[in-house]
Amino acid sequence: MSLFDRFAAGLETLGKKANQALDEGKLRVELARVRRRMDGAARDLGWVTYRQSKGTPAAPGDVESLTRRIAEGEEAAARLEAQIAEVKRRGGKAAGGTAGSAAGSGSGPAAAEAASGPDAGAAPPT
Repeated sequence: MSLFDRFAAGLETLGKKANQALDEGKLRVELARVRRRMDGAARDLGWVTYRQSKGTPAAPGDVESLTRRIAEGEEAAARLEAQIAEVKRRGGKAAGGTAGSAAGSGSGPAAAEAASGPDAGAAPPT
């Protein structure tokens, strides 16, 4: 194997590892977003529960909607964690952009529902 061939093989390996790190990073960012949305829904659920304990009735469906968003966020987080584990397991083998599309699968119906939750710092529901 010539020096150039070894250099080219090293660059290819480096490129695969860089792609793996990039794919994993994208998935981790999406996971952080999902968890942040879940935290917001949990916070809002706490406010609803607090108000109910003070005698203010919750709007119809508030508790169910918030608990559903939290559960769907948990499902999306579990999917993203599995995708992160898969990217790590692959170790850059045959990257081909599959993890990039996997990040998009974390933005399916469950993540979209979790995304519809209030942003961090938003006022609690009335």
